[in-house]
Amino acid sequence: MKNRCLKNLSFLLNSLSISYFTLLLFIAPSVQSAAAKTLSLSIPTHKPFDLMLVGGGMKTCSSQAPANCQSEVKFSADAKRETRYVFNVSWLERALKHPRLQSLNEQQKANLRQAAKALPPVSNSLKNSDVEIGRLHSDSLTLASLEQAIVKIDKQFLAHLSDQQYYTLLDLLEEKQMLADGTLLQEQVLLDSTTNSHAATLYQLFTQQALAKRQQSNPNAKRPLIAVVTASARDPFEAAHYYVSVFEQMGAEVIWLPLDAALQAGIATRQCDQLEMFRQQIQGNTDRARLYPKQVELQKDFCASPIKLYQLLNQIDGLFLNGGDQSLTLKAWITPNESPSEALSIIKKRLSKQEIVIGGTSAGTAVMADKNMITGGTSVGVLSFGVFATEAPSERCEVANCDASVPATAVTYREQGGLGFFPFGIPDTHFSQRDRYLRLLLLSANADSKMAFGVDENTALLVDLSHRSLSVVGEHGVWGLAQVERLKQSQANSEINAVSHYLTPGSYAEIDATGEHLTHIRLALTAKLTPIMSKQSDFFSWVSNACRQGIYSISLSDKYELTITPMAVLSCQGILNQERGYQSMGLTLKALEQ
Repeated sequence: MKNRCLKNLSFLLNSLSISYFTLLLFIAPSVQSAAAKTLSLSIPTHKPFDLMLVGGGMKTCSSQAPANCQSEVKFSADAKRETRYVFNVSWLERALKHPRLQSLNEQQKANLRQAAKALPPVSNSLKNSDVEIGRLHSDSLTLASLEQAIVKIDKQFLAHLSDQQYYTLLDLLEEKQMLADGTLLQEQVLLDSTTNSHAATLYQLFTQQALAKRQQSNPNAKRPLIAVVTASARDPFEAAHYYVSVFEQMGAEVIWLPLDAALQAGIATRQCDQLEMFRQQIQGNTDRARLYPKQVELQKDFCASPIKLYQLLNQIDGLFLNGGDQSLTLKAWITPNESPSEALSIIKKRLSKQEIVIGGTSAGTAVMADKNMITGGTSVGVLSFGVFATEAPSERCEVANCDASVPATAVTYREQGGLGFFPFGIPDTHFSQRDRYLRLLLLSANADSKMAFGVDENTALLVDLSHRSLSVVGEHGVWGLAQVERLKQSQANSEINAVSHYLTPGSYAEIDATGEHLTHIRLALTAKLTPIMSKQSDFFSWVSNACRQGIYSISLSDKYELTITPMAVLSCQGILNQERGYQSMGLTLKALEQ
């Protein structure tokens, strides 16, 4: 990176005492990576915004997602293709000695040993050339192959493991992939070779807005400083290089912050010597120092001197939060007693002064909720089991036997909310693709939230906080839910009323002073949009039927009846023109008498 970058970040070298070498690791892309190319995309005209809420599913070309790449793309020798695991007797014995696997009983240990011995020395799927040049171990397996080898011995083995046992075993068996010269393999990103341009457009739009923030105080600035926090992942270190590479290709100066639940606990308790324990107990990962020694050292440095973190947060122009588990992201920003951390206070103060733009995808969007942060569940689950203000059960509970306090697919949420950046209702993600209409409607009613927003994949809701305005960019759209009201409190005879809107890319709306209505809606006159792929969702067909018939009712799971009614002259204009956008659809969800 040029001297100009180092000049702009001189505070890191001087007041923060972080070495030049360390900065190169986390600001610039790896010198072994494929050459980064700054993209120049056709970005839609937009008004300034403070928040970018992405619905997840940002399809980008990378060495671990080649399906998103153009056919002629080739990655360099040091590109990481997938996470792999070493499964032989010696590696297994090393893993079984770890304290976090002492809870395995003798039969479970014996089954693992039998599975390891039954494998041939070299996987059939492994290229001998990869072993010869040092890329992979001779007993290297994909996750699917590892699990298949184990269930051959005991079909129920994995289902009976706790989350701690399952993930600890994987972490201890994970292979450190490198070339013969010691070069660590990293996931490589090539945005200019991505077949679907929408994700790259969203990244570029975020980068441009971060630059606009910087130019408020430095009109001649050419590049913004963007910080990436990957705390939503159980292993935050693994995704660091990916996001640094993405935003560097967008033309930004980028730094990865090792801020996660473990670091927050270490700072709050002043027990930086216990970071490994915090990573195991709170963040949920083990043995990361073996795989990511430099990142772990950086985290130790920030824990010992948190002022370095706070000074960085006061300098950045953009903050981007990754996808994964929003509860983990929240723990990265609040103290163990659930009060706002110094880091969160800095960011919220700068957001209120419009000095920074904040973006997130998937969990990074959900965690922005001011109140009632959704944490799990499905539309089918909410119809069957309801809504619970409690911690979500493990995702593995949907396929494994779990002794959870709530059913695996029931909707769960945190009443206190998340980071508090988005004050206009409940944000939800992967929306149309995962058929989340009913889960958001029922959650909003149960949590007494008058508004909610469901963001589709590869799509973003842009939020101007001071003007209470919203706009949509990306591939699909955003479902806006307003005026949510439960008329009867009896669970057996309840009725929920609401008004729904679907804002397509280019659409605009404002939130009124009461926080209950979307006003000044301007739906983009969009040609037929890309179809939304969903396994179950029939919601758009129900809306279409309501537009054609004037009203439409459907029985849901023999427990509820949903009625959809157009409420205004313009409600169906888009739908009748073969577009997906609509506004002011009345929803009435009645519980049927049992």
